[in-house]
Amino acid sequence: MKKFKTKKHLGQHLLISEGVLNKIADELEVSIEDTIVEIGVGTGQLTEAILKKNPKILYGIEIDKTAYPLIKERFKSYKNFFLIEEDFFKVNLKNLSKGKKIKITGNLPYNVASHIIIKTVENIDIIQLAVFMVQKEVGEKLTAKPNAKNYSFLSVFVQTFFEVKYVMSVPARFFKPPPKVTSAVIKMIPKDKKQIENIEEYKEFLSNMFSNKRKMLKSKISIDILKKAGIKETVRAQELSIEDFINLYRISTKNI
Repeated sequence: MKKFKTKKHLGQHLLISEGVLNKIADELEVSIEDTIVEIGVGTGQLTEAILKKNPKILYGIEIDKTAYPLIKERFKSYKNFFLIEEDFFKVNLKNLSKGKKIKITGNLPYNVASHIIIKTVENIDIIQLAVFMVQKEVGEKLTAKPNAKNYSFLSVFVQTFFEVKYVMSVPARFFKPPPKVTSAVIKMIPKDKKQIENIEEYKEFLSNMFSNKRKMLKSKISIDILKKAGIKETVRAQELSIEDFINLYRISTKNI
C-alpha cells in the first residue's frame, strides 16, 4: 500500500504522540455503551486508541479519498468501526445518534476547527461530551473570560452551552508534519440547562454584538433594552459575562 501523504489544503497534521493520543481517548471516558464520532480519521492513530477502549460504535468521518484504503485495511477486523466517506459538514449527526447521546472527537484541521465546534454546539441536544485537538489560540478563545484580549464571539457562543476545559498544550513536534503553531486539547461538557431555545438566532445576535468590537453596545442595541438588562450603555461586548449576554438576548427578543 502506498505511503499516506498529508495534504496542506485539508489542513492535515497527523498526531503521532502515543501519550497525547491516549490522553484524548482517556478524556472521552469511553464505555461499552458509547457511540463515538471521530472527525478526520487520517491514518487512524486516534481511531486505534479509541477502539482499544471498546466503544459500542465508532464512526470515523474522513473526507480524503486517498486515506480510505489504508483505513479500511487497518480496521477491517473491528466490527464496531464504521468509516463515513464524507465531508463532516454534510454529515447528519442526528442520524448517527439514533436517538441517543453521542461523544465527538478529532484532531481538527485548523482551517475549519471553529466551524466544526459551532456545528457541535448546534447539535448540543445529542452531544454527551466533546474532546478536540485545536490550535492553541482557538483553545484559549474557547476558555477566555470577559475583558481578556481573546474573549470573542466564539468564547461566548460555546460557553453559553458548554463547560470548556483546557486539558493540555501539545507542541508541534508531536505531529507529522509539524504545524507552525502549538496545539491544545480541549474538552466540552454540555451544561445542565439548555439556556437558549433558538440557537441560530442567538448565534446571529452574538455575531452582531461582537462586530466592530471597539464600538459601544449602544450603537448595536437600543438603550432601553440595555437599561432593562441593567447594563451600562457605554460598555463594549468584551466586558459582558455569559449571563449578561443571555439576559440581553432574552430581553431583546421580547422587545422585537
